[in-house]
Amino acid sequence: MRPRTLSIFLMMLLLLMGNACQFTDQTFEEEQFTTQQTPDRPFRPLQATLSAPQDSQSTDSLKGMGEEVPSTVRPTLTGDLDTAISSTTDAILLAINVRRALEGWPPLIRQIALTEIANNRAIDMAVHTYLSHEDPETAEILVESMLIDRGYHGRVAELVYAANEPLDRLGEIAIDEWFDDPDTRSVLLNPGFHFVGIGMMGDGTTWKIVQVLAEHAP
Repeated sequence: MRPRTLSIFLMMLLLLMGNACQFTDQTFEEEQFTTQQTPDRPFRPLQATLSAPQDSQSTDSLKGMGEEVPSTVRPTLTGDLDTAISSTTDAILLAINVRRALEGWPPLIRQIALTEIANNRAIDMAVHTYLSHEDPETAEILVESMLIDRGYHGRVAELVYAANEPLDRLGEIAIDEWFDDPDTRSVLLNPGFHFVGIGMMGDGTTWKIVQVLAEHAP
């Protein structure tokens, strides 16, 4: 092969290699961008730490150790359905506390205020057909303002869940999915959370379940 021909051949080879490398870099950047834009799973927990109110008393000791009877703030579709919803949330709390006991942690204590907040969040998501910690119109973290208004402070968390499942299996399925997710499981088994409210609403087909957990009582 003549020197001139060899020189041209090498230049063409280097050009092809350069284009291949450039293509590879662009492909990697596009894949990386796509991965970064992938949204979190909808039941990923929201956690925050709220500042204590100025006139708050010491909350080093737990208040209201007995389980409080939650007030019913959700619309009663039928008596039987309302009872079934209450039974489902009771079963969810029992299943969580059984798993906490196996880890050596105290049970979560249900509170009226947290139950009302969780119910209101579940109703809002059911009525407006969304699943998020944020209001779909204002992007406001709704549970945060609700907790502050009720005087909660310290660590708090919200878990949201939606499913199209039969009501008699919904609690079991929700528990399995929550505990299969490492982030959600770490919240439910966190010994720093002492209080909980569980709310639930649906139209008979699609159900929304909300848990609101708090470190301190108001």
